[in-house]
Amino acid sequence: MDLGFGFVEIGSVTPRPQPGNPKPRMFRLEEDLGVINRFGFNSIGMAAVEQNLKEFREQAASKGGNILAQEEEQKKDILHTMGGFVFHIGKKMWGMIFPQRHVRGKSLLGVNLGKNKTSTHETQDYEDGIMALGRYADYLVINISSPNTPGLRNLQKSEPIRRLLKSAIQKRDTLENKPPLFVKIAPDLDLDEMKDIALAVMENNVDGILVTNTSNQRPYSLISKNRVETGGLSGLPIRDMSTECIRKMYELTEGKVFIVGIGGVGSGHDVYEKLKAGASVVQIYSRMVYEGPGLVSRIRRELSELMMQNGQRHVEDVVGLDHEEIYWKKRVDRFQVVRLKKEKN
Repeated sequence: MDLGFGFVEIGSVTPRPQPGNPKPRMFRLEEDLGVINRFGFNSIGMAAVEQNLKEFREQAASKGGNILAQEEEQKKDILHTMGGFVFHIGKKMWGMIFPQRHVRGKSLLGVNLGKNKTSTHETQDYEDGIMALGRYADYLVINISSPNTPGLRNLQKSEPIRRLLKSAIQKRDTLENKPPLFVKIAPDLDLDEMKDIALAVMENNVDGILVTNTSNQRPYSLISKNRVETGGLSGLPIRDMSTECIRKMYELTEGKVFIVGIGGVGSGHDVYEKLKAGASVVQIYSRMVYEGPGLVSRIRRELSELMMQNGQRHVEDVVGLDHEEIYWKKRVDRFQVVRLKKEKN
């Protein structure tokens, strides 16, 4: 968070501790600026993570007041509604691009929930994670797209995902803070599968989608000797695949669902393309392996330059630009909301 990220996501967290797959399980594809991993949800378990999160929140409270208590009403009004969540994170993203001197807002903390390898129940592990960790999270993620847990991606199919999302939302709604609930999907879905997921997300009022996880595909362009390793491929080799998935999912949801863009982000231009495709924010993983924390400042600078060149001051001015009809409808809707607020005041 101190590096300047608007939000940080931990996990995936499984209910019971598990070691994950045998090492070595992470392989650099240096010539391709990619990574293959087969971690297999290595996790210290829900109880240990709950204690860590509790201590983290207590430390934050001692430094400047209880974050959750301070923002409880704000979450009810902002984070629990998708438009508000876009605005809330959008402001933080703008602060990352053009930070005010000596002023820094709080980063958001997301908790990514996974399923134990030996679990046989379809929804129980996610329900347990929501109940145990949701109170400490600014948002929750249901991860059903890792390629390294046998059978996990079957939960992306039409009926299983509907059962899972329905039960997850029901559990989330019992929490006092009601953190936004997202689902993380794979890049290897066909169009019909993406349509099913889009419908399931909207039918169950899920707050957002993380697009995408790692890929099982191996593009012919790969040249690293590690390209033969088993696991999920991430980084530059899946950048365009991920962006196209974002574009399709934004269109399928008519821009009504918050999208977190993931996959191959390594420059301000990469971020800009994912925003135009329909993401409201992005995550970075693999490129940090190669460039370290200095990557954040470079991306922020490059993105700000691109936006200024195109006369865009706010991130929301870029989101969805590739979808002209949806984009202008949302612009009109936002203008009307602002006008109504001014009239009430």
